[in-house]
Amino acid sequence: MTTESPERTVYRQNARLRLRPFEPWHAVMAYTPDKPALHWLNSHSWLVLELCDGRTLTEIAGTIAEIMPDRDDVLASTKGCIEDLERKSLVHASTDAGEPPAGKEVKNR
Repeated sequence: MTTESPERTVYRQNARLRLRPFEPWHAVMAYTPDKPALHWLNSHSWLVLELCDGRTLTEIAGTIAEIMPDRDDVLASTKGCIEDLERKSLVHASTDAGEPPAGKEVKNR
């Protein structure tokens, strides 16, 4: 009997993404050159984006929970934020092997 490990989905920033921080506003402007658009990210979205460096959703949410321990909805809000970042082509999901998860299409690689 062989035991296969479950697929491990990780998140990474779009490699062509351009960021411009606006520190006084605790925000960042993100530019996606492949689909030319500007996106304003608040401090939470910016933090999630920065943590998309090959980590899983659980790892990202765990790091945020350490920073903001009083939030009860960290996993749900992090998941929603990552989904929004994916829709905007700011991040993409892949497996540890670098392939898109089953049923997911990766854009702007």
